[in-house]
Amino acid sequence: METLWHMHNFDLYSILCPTKINSYFKNNGLLFKKGEVIYFPEDTEQKLYLVSKGKVKLCKYNQEGEEIVKLLLTKGEIFGEKVLLGQSEREEYAIAEGDNTALCLLSIDKMRQLMRDNERFGLFIYKLIGLRVKKIERRLEILVCKDAEERLIEFIKDIFEENFKDNEIVKHHYSQNDMAKLIGTSRETVSKLMSKYKKQGIIDYTRTSITLKNKEELLSYLQQENQ
Repeated sequence: METLWHMHNFDLYSILCPTKINSYFKNNGLLFKKGEVIYFPEDTEQKLYLVSKGKVKLCKYNQEGEEIVKLLLTKGEIFGEKVLLGQSEREEYAIAEGDNTALCLLSIDKMRQLMRDNERFGLFIYKLIGLRVKKIERRLEILVCKDAEERLIEFIKDIFEENFKDNEIVKHHYSQNDMAKLIGTSRETVSKLMSKYKKQGIIDYTRTSITLKNKEELLSYLQQENQ
């Protein structure tokens, strides 16, 4: 039950009946091509979204026009959930990151009904909001205070801590390009560092999983950087 409380382990399809969701999508589905904006900052629409297919990034831009990616979301994850707490305007951009991204549009009334009908789901939504705020705050702090290698190590460490894993295989949906966007560096830098860690026997990495073989050695890089 512990993993229920981590947002990336929660799949809406595992709680709600897929048949009902698919039926609902027929009348409430939205399709986006890669790069299309789903909503802008200051958007006042009081809706939530379920990712049915593809990938969505939540991001903002700094004063220099540089993109800062806050979250990447895939199938079964929801976003725009702060409207449940009375948020009147969006704080970020939501952009389709995958080709043919399909979203299910959910009204506040619909979400509250789903939360009443499923207690586990309702509890998760409130936990989700708090966890996301903390995660985004920490990510922004790391972007400001740490170099590229430190940011990647922190990212890998977070994947395992969030999934309650220790020296085990963790499934993930991040490409190297995704990782680069989330930690504010280039894909080439991520590829070079991941190859280095793999050669040193610290991790094993594929497109769908990461195996942490030597956590102490990985964390030693952080200690060296901080000295």
